[in-house]
Amino acid sequence: MRRILLRILLTALVLVELWLLTGFLPQRWQENMYTRLNKVWPSQSYDYSRITHPNMEGELQRVEPIGTALLAVLTVLNGAAIVALWRRRDV
Repeated sequence: MRRILLRILLTALVLVELWLLTGFLPQRWQENMYTRLNKVWPSQSYDYSRITHPNMEGELQRVEPIGTALLAVLTVLNGAAIVALWRRRDV
């Protein structure tokens, strides 16, 4: 039972790691990935709104250094958890 739980946790952590690593891709690649994922798993659209933000492009394109640092820390911590679980997989 313990091995099954460790494998499930390891699989979940690897999927989270892949999701975190997409944050380091160029913005254009991220937008293309999310567009394709939205075709597979459609979500609610808010295109009907007539009110938009006056500087939407500027707000979406800006990446704060603290956000990048946080993403890097989360990626490293998640990677360390994966390595720790990988070493314990046969115990």
